[in-house]
Amino acid sequence: MIAALMVGSALTGGISMAAGAELKVPHGGIFVLPIPGAVTHVVASGAAILCGTLVSAILVGLLKRPAVQSA
Repeated sequence: MIAALMVGSALTGGISMAAGAELKVPHGGIFVLPIPGAVTHVVASGAAILCGTLVSAILVGLLKRPAVQSA
């Protein structure tokens, strides 16, 4: 799980840095996206978050062991 989340987070960070996105507030994450002027390159930031989330979800689905059912 941790490795999958690290890959998705790294992808999100890389995309947002390549796009030149800046978060002008020190907290808030996705909740500050709708605030005007709080985030530069809002579309690129949103796309980065979406891509990282999808990659994390896919990797978690592939790497997580199936649950064992007790009798």
